[in-house]
Amino acid sequence: MAANVMQTKDAMSSREGLVFINIEGRTFEIAEILKFKAEVEYNKVEVKRLNARMEGSKIVGAKGVGEMTMYYHRPEVRAMAMDYLRSGKSPMFDATIVNADITSAAGKQTVDVRNIVPDKTLLAMLDADSADTLKDEFPFTFDDFEILNQFNVIQ
Repeated sequence: MAANVMQTKDAMSSREGLVFINIEGRTFEIAEILKFKAEVEYNKVEVKRLNARMEGSKIVGAKGVGEMTMYYHRPEVRAMAMDYLRSGKSPMFDATIVNADITSAAGKQTVDVRNIVPDKTLLAMLDADSADTLKDEFPFTFDDFEILNQFNVIQ
């Protein structure tokens, strides 16, 4: 019996996709995104058991964490920081991430990441030592998500 081997064309390209952010009902396509990553971290407790040689674990909660990198010129995150300073309103937004590599039989996946709160905000930056472009990188947390459509199962 022959082994099932994934076709190379079905690997998802990390460059094929879109990111939209929604701030107070306004949606922006963020072509300046270089990297977006959102993960669910599980909060676990140890479960000790009689007659078991290994400790077990039980998930008792979860936390949404992530990181974004974009070119420095987008004003929206800094505007939210200014709004927080002036009014006390917490910086928060949603993001919709679309992975869509047309060469892959996996198709497309769309995920809404909700209630994103940046851990920090870059206000100003110069770097005389670098010949690279300026990038804004920031970690964040979030508290909800929904998978709007999932990748196809590749047979």
